[in-house]
Amino acid sequence: MHTLTIEIPDQFEKKEVLLSIAVQLFKKGALDAKQAADLADVSLNDLSYYSLPEGDPAKELLEPTTEYASTVEWIESIKQEQSYKGFDEERMKKLADKMDIQEPFELLLSQLNK
Repeated sequence: MHTLTIEIPDQFEKKEVLLSIAVQLFKKGALDAKQAADLADVSLNDLSYYSLPEGDPAKELLEPTTEYASTVEWIESIKQEQSYKGFDEERMKKLADKMDIQEPFELLLSQLNK
């Protein structure tokens, strides 16, 4: 990695400039999402939001509304909002039995990539 020192005019906020640089480096593939988010000191969700072009419908889904300390905290809040109780293995086995699937599991998985 190289070190770069930039003097920016007073009318620009340091955070906005860093975010802009991080987004461009991420889009060009010079940084992965985590590195770009760390550079800009924003969450991965915020980086994704600012990486999308204006008018992209996905922006509405990603628009920051609540600040979370971590991705884990964010996921836990979503699980709570949606009353997620986890994967019910017993229920899935009953459904599989009811569908009478004869093919081996490995064969079914291999067909997902076709």
